[in-house]
Amino acid sequence: MRVLLADDHSIIRNALKFILQDLEAEVTFEEAPGYPSLEDRLAAEGPPLDMVVMDLQMPGYEGLAQIRRIVERAAPTPIAVFSMMEAVEDMRVVLRQGVRAFIPKSTDEALIGTLLKLVAGGGTYVPAQVSGITGARCSAPPALNTVLAPAIRTIGEDLDDNPRLNELTRRQREVLALMSQGLSNLEIGNRLGLNLSTVKTHVTGILKALDAGNRTQAVLMARGLDHG
Repeated sequence: MRVLLADDHSIIRNALKFILQDLEAEVTFEEAPGYPSLEDRLAAEGPPLDMVVMDLQMPGYEGLAQIRRIVERAAPTPIAVFSMMEAVEDMRVVLRQGVRAFIPKSTDEALIGTLLKLVAGGGTYVPAQVSGITGARCSAPPALNTVLAPAIRTIGEDLDDNPRLNELTRRQREVLALMSQGLSNLEIGNRLGLNLSTVKTHVTGILKALDAGNRTQAVLMARGLDHG
């Protein structure tokens, strides 16, 4: 996978690299510190991109028409906006320009990775405050839904209402949901696009957060069947 990261802060680009490398075994990054270099790359005949992740408030910003122009030049490559901007109307007008996702930089790190993988796979993401419904609006192509749906369904039906799980991150909840289906660490890694060591780290974090002695106890606690 080849991803273009456009942000004028190198610390943000490096953070996104870390998140994406955790999700994808082989990923190549290109970087743009502002709009001029971003547009130059899209106009050049370089290797095809699989996704563009871009900030809004970068040097060279000219307005919404520029965003639409970038979307059109990048097509069919999906564009995800990753921005400090969180005003509902601002996010809404940016989404109208054709970007596939608007991800506020305040989003939980574990969820950022899931959303970027969703966008790279052809899906979309609209924050809850923009969609006007309870919970953010995500859509994924059928092939990706077959991978994500079981975990999302388990989380939604079995885990979210359990007060014991309030201390878990979104990614830990995803891992726990797959643990409850009996998947091994290797299978969980394949399902979520994580390497084995990362899965083990998440499992350790889950056991610690739930004060569980083992995986089975953690799953029982998640389902509300272990009352200690």
